[in-house]
Amino acid sequence: MRRSSLTARLITILIALILTPIALILLSVGGQTVNLTLFAYGFDGSLAPLVGPLLLQALGLALLILVVLTGIWSSAGLIVAGILSIVPLIVAVFPVTLSWIIRIQPRDWGDGLVYGVPLVVLAPLGAMGLVLALVRRDPRARGTALSVIGIVAAPLLLTAGAWALTWGIADGALFALQRFEFDLRPGAASAVFAGALLVIAGIAVTRWSPFALVLPALALLVASILLIAAPETAFRVLSELPRGLITVVPTLLLYGGGAAAGLLYLAFTVVLLRVRTQSRLTPDGSAHSGDASSAQAQYSAGQYPDAQYPGAQHPGAQNAQTQYPPAQFPPSATRHPYSPSPGQHPAPGHQPPPAPYPPQPGA
Repeated sequence: MRRSSLTARLITILIALILTPIALILLSVGGQTVNLTLFAYGFDGSLAPLVGPLLLQALGLALLILVVLTGIWSSAGLIVAGILSIVPLIVAVFPVTLSWIIRIQPRDWGDGLVYGVPLVVLAPLGAMGLVLALVRRDPRARGTALSVIGIVAAPLLLTAGAWALTWGIADGALFALQRFEFDLRPGAASAVFAGALLVIAGIAVTRWSPFALVLPALALLVASILLIAAPETAFRVLSELPRGLITVVPTLLLYGGGAAAGLLYLAFTVVLLRVRTQSRLTPDGSAHSGDASSAQAQYSAGQYPDAQYPGAQHPGAQNAQTQYPPAQFPPSATRHPYSPSPGQHPAPGHQPPPAPYPPQPGA
């Protein structure tokens, strides 16, 4: 397991707190001009009036991608960005807060908030941070079966979540602004909560399959591009949606919500693969997996206690101290029992007995 340092956490939190609001403002400002050009002023097929607003949105998307890339060093910044989603969630559930926000900030900043752009960006960022934190704790793969389940479950969960979110926003915040009725609508509030949870669950399955978000990302990017490049064709397709969703989905895409989600999904896939690879490496750079990784890490850190070996089990080992006297240092000179005294010659026949021969087999 590789934990990020305190410095990395503080830096990523600072980046998220600064860049994420700026990116959302750029998406809202550029999206308002794009939306008015296509709906209010008409659209003659020329993309020239949309160059400036699209560049603003592109800059906002680049800042959001940068926030996701900070997950390589620490997931703290993404988690803090997810905590910021509490504000748009409260706005979507309690439409009366919109009247307060409109009074204290420019309208072009708040239009994206009305259509749920911050909610569809911040909630996924928080879920991405949680997934990265879990992967750092346990980077092991979950097997082929769970990988296949994740690839299938992620698009379904994200589609259901997007459907619930857009319906809740259409029947809640947008309905309140159109009719100036800011009372709490329980059905819309429940749909918003359920949609946010489904989106978080759809991103959480990347814990099983890191490529689960690729297909939803491509679908969102294609829809966002077609809405700008071929608006007539895109509107004919979107007109098949239920009436409540038609008022939210096209505008949400024009405000950059779809493109932001798609690019964030792709960037997160790259970050997730990188973090998983880093977490599988020991401090010396060698790869490991599973229980062997913890064993090798403990061995390299010297955390094992001193090895203890049992004593010899030969007969008499228990009484070794009593059978053999302790050695003396330096050893004293020993005298051979048959050697003559100093100055004496050995007596005839005074020889040491011959060494006994070992018994021969069969003797």
